[in-house]
Amino acid sequence: MDKYDAKNDRYCYSKTTVLKNKLDIQDMNKLETAEREITALTVRKIGFRHPPYDLEYMKSLHKKLFSNLYDWAGELRSVDISKGGTRFCNCGRVIPEAQKLFKALQKENWLSNLKKEEFCERLAEYYCEFNMIHPFREGNGRVQRLLFEHLAISAGYDFDWEFVQRNEWIQANIDGVNVNYEPMSKIFKRIVSKL
Repeated sequence: MDKYDAKNDRYCYSKTTVLKNKLDIQDMNKLETAEREITALTVRKIGFRHPPYDLEYMKSLHKKLFSNLYDWAGELRSVDISKGGTRFCNCGRVIPEAQKLFKALQKENWLSNLKKEEFCERLAEYYCEFNMIHPFREGNGRVQRLLFEHLAISAGYDFDWEFVQRNEWIQANIDGVNVNYEPMSKIFKRIVSKL
């Protein structure tokens, strides 16, 4: 679960950083466990869909993954958030910034017909840029990975996330904030294979 630096966050129980949830779990560790277990089940119910993709599709993925836990599943966040030293997209800019990226992906034909190396390089840039939008209050990483799995499949590729170490993934995302997409590209080159 992301630990955001949002103060007086309407999504959280009073004077805590624990997200209000349908199970009324008010312990962060227990909520993280419940979230992992629930999304491990709900992700199995989500089928692949070919492009075009858009923000509405991301919202539908989020709703399918998290609606058993959060009332606001599938809704864009209404608070500004940051994590560590990284401030994510202002909530008022989420829609236009996401639309820009989806239009750019569409212009690039959803990254189809690219050789693996170029596919991974383009994928890394888009991944890092989408990460900066962070459209939801929680669950952005899972939704984004699922969206990018669908994007990869539509382009004839697949991922094997098993070979990604948590620390290297976090660092690659941090590097992406600084417009250094190379670490993310290296990860993708290692875990992407042709279908």
